[in-house]
Amino acid sequence: MRCPVCGTLVADGLTVCPACHADLSATRVMPRLKGTWCPSCGALCPPGSASCPKCGMPLAAEAAEPEERKAPLHEDAEELRLERERTTTLPRIESAIPSEPDPSVEGLYGRERLPHTRVFVVAAVASLLIVGGATLAITHPWDPSLLDPRATTPADTSQAGFPGTVSRLQGQDSGDVDASSVASADELTFNAMTDAYDQLATISEHADSSAEKLSDVGTSGTADERKSGYEDAKQLALDASNLVRVIDAIDVSTTGTYTDQRDHLNVLANWLRNRSDAISKAWSLSAGSSDPERDASKIEAPLKGQSVNDTESYAALFAKNYDAWRPQQR
Repeated sequence: MRCPVCGTLVADGLTVCPACHADLSATRVMPRLKGTWCPSCGALCPPGSASCPKCGMPLAAEAAEPEERKAPLHEDAEELRLERERTTTLPRIESAIPSEPDPSVEGLYGRERLPHTRVFVVAAVASLLIVGGATLAITHPWDPSLLDPRATTPADTSQAGFPGTVSRLQGQDSGDVDASSVASADELTFNAMTDAYDQLATISEHADSSAEKLSDVGTSGTADERKSGYEDAKQLALDASNLVRVIDAIDVSTTGTYTDQRDHLNVLANWLRNRSDAISKAWSLSAGSSDPERDASKIEAPLKGQSVNDTESYAALFAKNYDAWRPQQR
């Protein structure tokens, strides 16, 4: 059937028009009725009934006859009008025979349920605004200096070997930098020398321990003990050589304040390296000897030959000058 409001073809059984959403509950397809109407109460009586099944009033002889053979109930126009009013009070009685499907409207209801173009446009604009706003907030903060890793507080670096005042420091530091916290070149040099001085003491203690162990295990220990002592001695010599390179790399050319003290540390490091090399050589002889007790004098020979100008050994010179050459801040 068609919607009485917009004229859209509506499938049978729907109570709401899919196009204009009009209420179709008042429109029904009524079956074709057979029988006659009771003149007293207006009820529909089955064909051939002698009395009304609702009110019990007798029906006219003409009304009780079958519908195929009965004559018109009323002859005059007035009676026909009254009869028509009584029998046509139901709203919009339509044929009960369903209409043939129209191929031209096939799939119409599916298309009519799609959102309107305006809905798509509004959704697209809203998506662009949300994505664009999020991108702008992430890539362009409102504070341009928020992610700047460089310090911008002026710092006086004239005492650090650089003339004038540096107003912007390059690096990974962030926030304000106090000029008083900037270390000068002399301070950096002194700190590096102090660290090297402490490492000299640590390596010297390891050398003393290795030399004492050599006199006991190196000439009478098992093969595994002598091999272990040799591995420790090799690491000791390597540490001493690395420390010499570290001291050589300390920068004293910028201001020249600590040149003499750096040279003293360099002398101590070289004495310690020579002593560590002699200890490592002695352990090597011990680990390679098949009879260390018989070769004791040969094994201990490198340690006895540690002397400068045939007067003092490297160990004695180191112990004599270590405290006196402690770095002093200037």
